[in-house]
Amino acid sequence: MNQISSLEFALIGLLQQRPQSGYDLRKTFATTAMRHYSDSPGSIYPALRRLEARGWIAAQDPTQPADSRRRRVFRLTTAGKEALVARISLPVTREDVIWQGPELMLRFAFMDGNVPRATALRFLEDFERELGSYVEELRGQLEQMRASFPIHTGVLAFQSGIEGMEAQLDWARRARALLGEAGAAPPMQC
Repeated sequence: MNQISSLEFALIGLLQQRPQSGYDLRKTFATTAMRHYSDSPGSIYPALRRLEARGWIAAQDPTQPADSRRRRVFRLTTAGKEALVARISLPVTREDVIWQGPELMLRFAFMDGNVPRATALRFLEDFERELGSYVEELRGQLEQMRASFPIHTGVLAFQSGIEGMEAQLDWARRARALLGEAGAAPPMQC
């Protein structure tokens, strides 16, 4: 599979939900929890051109030139759907939980309607395992820090980060239980 940036992944996931223009996608990034993605035309439009060149997206009106002032509405192609499913289905690694938190949640958000429920459950199991292991390691570091600096703002900030990760672990356990209860229910369509 070609290398795909986090921004490109977000774009194909959104286009799987419904055809949209670059402007629509920029608006989504500017007005939703996806604000950490740049809504800059200098980011979005080159990414759309790269996805179009790979054949992962296509303009709904292919006769409209790329430099047209009219909005081009893009849809995901079969190859784009395959790339989306491949990215969603990747195993969760330790590096992912350390460095790719927002993208992990985006992968999870795009699962319904794209992959079997078992893939979502496996994702949550992997997430719990990797994040739980990392949190245990960080707890050990916190205890070492407390031995040297019992009341220190840096120690308290580190503790806050750990507690945030523990909240994510609790969420993952609850989400896995809910999805497991839903069991044989068909996945919701996006």
